[in-house]
Amino acid sequence: MVKRATWLHGALDFVFPPLCYGCGVFSESRIGICERCLAAIDRYRDPVCLSCQSVLPSAVSCPLCGDEAFVLFACGHYEPPLKEIVLQFKFRGITSPAAVMAGMLDEQFGDQIRRLNAVALVPIPLYPSRQNYRGYNQAALLARQLSPRLGLPVREGVILRIKKRRPQARLNLKKRATNIRGVFVVPRSVKESSTVILVDDVVTSGATVLEARKTLIGAGYRVAGVIAIAHGA
Repeated sequence: MVKRATWLHGALDFVFPPLCYGCGVFSESRIGICERCLAAIDRYRDPVCLSCQSVLPSAVSCPLCGDEAFVLFACGHYEPPLKEIVLQFKFRGITSPAAVMAGMLDEQFGDQIRRLNAVALVPIPLYPSRQNYRGYNQAALLARQLSPRLGLPVREGVILRIKKRRPQARLNLKKRATNIRGVFVVPRSVKESSTVILVDDVVTSGATVLEARKTLIGAGYRVAGVIAIAHGA
């Protein structure tokens, strides 16, 4: 049975040679990303405050924003090859980057994230028809891979997307905040403040996660931060 499986994988690799998700070049990497692309990712060494865009090298709290701080933990800048990896993950049915990026995030920021004392990871939801078309929610897949690494459960359904709007990526930065306004709802409020961390694939202007954060706070939650694969325009 093992020999048959090995032969089958070899035959498939011959017909469909494995290509790197970042550069599209033939790669023997088991994770689907070649060593050159892994090394070329412009990684973030420190979290960023989305409220003021300050880098936070010493702690996850922001000295400028205080309680208004919204801390982002991202693998790296949203540019090639990371951008291409995210696009493969988000739109082309390639789901294996979720595990790779979760490992990178844990390596870079795991200790800082655990110190936030959150009780759960909450993935940013897709509108139902969009998720049905795609077949999965990439933020939820990333959250599930982060869960055992961070020791936090994933809570889907805490926040729902009830309005379908134009994709944020097609809008300029000024229109994104207006486009995303009012799209989320929290079905059940909480009596006691529960600290959660949002999870998304890409955070650009921050409009989507900021709107989700506002909705959760309005329902009684405390949002300690957000985890994403990439950050940038």
